[in-house]
Amino acid sequence: MTEEQEQEQEGINPAADIADLLEDGDHDVQLSPYQDKEDLREFIETVEATDGMSDPGTNAMVRIAKTMLDDEDRQ
Repeated sequence: MTEEQEQEQEGINPAADIADLLEDGDHDVQLSPYQDKEDLREFIETVEATDGMSDPGTNAMVRIAKTMLDDEDRQ
C-alpha cells in the first residue's frame, strides 16, 4: 500500500497538510517573537526519543516545528 493510500484510509490529517505546505517552502509564516526556539527543540527531541512519532498528528507537529526552526535559522 502506498503512503497516499494509507492516508486515504486514515482520513483527513490537517496537521500533515500544513506540514506539507510549510515544507514546500512557499509560505510567509514565521515563528512568533515570543516563541522560545529552545522549547521547540526540546519538544522535537522529546517526541523523537519516545514513540510519539507513531502518532500522525504528533509526527506532523514535529515536522512543522522542524521546518519553522530551519526557516528561522536561515534568516
